[in-house]
Amino acid sequence: MILKLSDSDLNKLDELFNIDECNKVFADFLFDYIDNAKVIAKKYRTSLYESIIKHFEVSNDVLDYFKNNNLKDNIVKLDVSKYENNPYNKNIVLNNVTDGLYKFEYQSFLPHEGFLCEDIKVDDKFVEHTKIGYFDKQYKYLTLSYDNNIWMLITPHEINTMNDAINKASGDVITFGLGLGYFPYMCSLKDDVTSVTIIEKDENIINLFKKHILPLFEHKEKIIIINDDAINYSKSNNFKYNYGFVDLWRDTNDGLKLYIDMKNANALQLSTTFDYWIEDSMLQIIRRAMIAMLFETVNQINIETEETYFDYVVNRLKKIYEKVEIYAFDQIEKILSDKTIRYLSEMI
Repeated sequence: MILKLSDSDLNKLDELFNIDECNKVFADFLFDYIDNAKVIAKKYRTSLYESIIKHFEVSNDVLDYFKNNNLKDNIVKLDVSKYENNPYNKNIVLNNVTDGLYKFEYQSFLPHEGFLCEDIKVDDKFVEHTKIGYFDKQYKYLTLSYDNNIWMLITPHEINTMNDAINKASGDVITFGLGLGYFPYMCSLKDDVTSVTIIEKDENIINLFKKHILPLFEHKEKIIIINDDAINYSKSNNFKYNYGFVDLWRDTNDGLKLYIDMKNANALQLSTTFDYWIEDSMLQIIRRAMIAMLFETVNQINIETEETYFDYVVNRLKKIYEKVEIYAFDQIEKILSDKTIRYLSEMI
């Protein structure tokens, strides 16, 4: 990238770099909180916002940053009955069911124990906003553990971040990744969904699903399961599905490469409309990579090492924008828009 910016636009770019750094610090802080949320809820037994401030002994500077970035507004009390009455939670009941090293059981959120409850959102200044939810009473959620390690779970975050995809699904649906079957179950309840084809490469998960979960489906006749690798299946078949949903990752840490690989694999499936679980978060990681590339360009830094997949993305973006000339900050804002970042995800 070749930057030919005015001093005023360079100042705007510096402000963007500061926002990006604050986003990363704030994200680290939030994940630190999530890791300690249950301990904090037990210790303070007070409002979630106050317990965060007390536990981390937040300084005035950090507290001001929280206020400026609406931490308090991003902490939301959720209606526990909404999730307890969710059709999946009401009808798919598996309490202490053991199958070899696998076990279905219920874990709990304590009153005022915070958890991520939505996908990340970015405002027009590229400040990240992450909703933290809590209940005012205990809430139980289904998990699947393997050898005493939790592997899969159905929390309000999973429910909230799949709502849009479930609402959009119609006709013949394909989904990549089986998990605990929440998305297929909710889709199968819809009158306008004819079939739900599930692509899952782990035969053990398929067997567990068929044995313990599928029998509880009201419309199991709509479910088709194919044991195959998602990328392999996408590249070797011409889809005739109306809608596709990809849910192969636990979070952005393990999901970015899979997300980009699936975007590329599905790019030629023109007859199918695709959505991707927590795509806004994936786009934000790519946006961070773009900002990292801009920072290296401004400061004439050339980092070629690829210790992480994020480094690989930064270097790919360098090649894509190698000869692009930027004359105004408005161009940078356009490059960082969701529309452009989503388009870039198919080119990396």
